[in-house]
Amino acid sequence: MNPHLSQVELVEQLYGVGGKEAHVRECAECAGRLDALLQTRARLLTETRLRAEADSRSRVSSAFLAGQRRAIYARLDRAAASHVGWAPALAGAGLLAMGLLLFPHPQVHAPRAPVPTARVELNTNEQLFSDLYSMEQSVEPEAAAPIHELFEGTAAPEEQ
Repeated sequence: MNPHLSQVELVEQLYGVGGKEAHVRECAECAGRLDALLQTRARLLTETRLRAEADSRSRVSSAFLAGQRRAIYARLDRAAASHVGWAPALAGAGLLAMGLLLFPHPQVHAPRAPVPTARVELNTNEQLFSDLYSMEQSVEPEAAAPIHELFEGTAAPEEQ
């Protein structure tokens, strides 16, 4: 007598790729196991189909979602409209503050001394402080200096 089919061989038969149809026709035990597999597969397919149909019925309609979206947009428009009333007052206050800072009243401040046009020689400490201050106040990052040398074609005399 032929040995019974393994579980793998039965699954192959279930999907029609096994090639052991003759054994299944002759062996009642293997035919029963294959029939149980066929019934389980049919039950699972039916349950999956029923679950998919139930999911499609329980979904929210697109009309409901569109109504919610319109309500949200309406609330956002009302909130934006309430903030617009403050914009002119805020702009006016900003202009007033800017005017006071940029154009100070001449009677409040003491007259400024004229700036000498001749260059004054700085001692070593003052020169160092001046150089450090100008480097600190520079808008350009220090790491960008080598890039300028690429475009100028020559390095600065200090670095050669």
